[in-house]
Amino acid sequence: MPYFPHPGGPGNGGPPPGSRAKPKRLKAHTVTSRSYSIPMVPRDRKGRPLLPLNVGIMTVISLGEVCMREHFHTERYIFPVGYEVTRRYLSTVDPNAEVVYRCKILDGGDGPKFQITSDDLPEKTIVAGTATGAWSVIVRCANHIRNRQHSNSVSGPDFFGLGQNTIKHLIQELPGADRLRDYVWQNFVEGGPLGGRHAAVIPALPE
Repeated sequence: MPYFPHPGGPGNGGPPPGSRAKPKRLKAHTVTSRSYSIPMVPRDRKGRPLLPLNVGIMTVISLGEVCMREHFHTERYIFPVGYEVTRRYLSTVDPNAEVVYRCKILDGGDGPKFQITSDDLPEKTIVAGTATGAWSVIVRCANHIRNRQHSNSVSGPDFFGLGQNTIKHLIQELPGADRLRDYVWQNFVEGGPLGGRHAAVIPALPE
C-alpha cells in the first residue's frame, strides 16, 4: 500500500517612527502595468476556448466558475469552482512509473477544496484546503517509495496549473473575475512575441 502522510496545512517589526506603513493588501481593481505574451488560444466562433486544451504539460478540462465569496481568490490566484485539469507526475504506487493526476477545485463552503485523484489509485482521493497541502501529500509519497531524500516542498498552485500564464488568462476571462476585490489583474497578449521557453497551447486529442 502506498504511504500517504496527512496533508499539512515572523513577520517583520512595525515601521520606524515617522514612516508610513505600507498597506497589507492591494484593493480592487489593481492592474499590473506589465504585459505578458502568450501563444494564441484555439477558440470557437463565439470566442470561447476549445476545451479540453493542452497547455504545456497540463490538459484543461474545465475552467469552472468564479466564486465571489471570501477565500476563493488571493492577490495572485483565482480558484474557480469546477476548475479541472489533468497532468502527469510520478506514481505513488509504482516507483518506475508516471501516471495521470486529475486536479479539481471544489466548493468547500467557507473556501475552496483542492482534490487530486490518480489513474493508478482512483479510490484514494486527496482533498485539502490548499493546493499545496494536497500536492504535498503526493510529492512526499512519491519520494518515499523511491527512497528519495529530495525536498518535499511544492508550489500547489503551479502544480494545479493556476500559475501558468495562458491558464491565468483564460480564468481572468471568466464572468465575475474582473470584480474580485483582492486579485491583482494581469495583462496578457495572445500572439505577442514569445521570448525563451513557453508552453505549447493546442486542442487536446479525444481519448
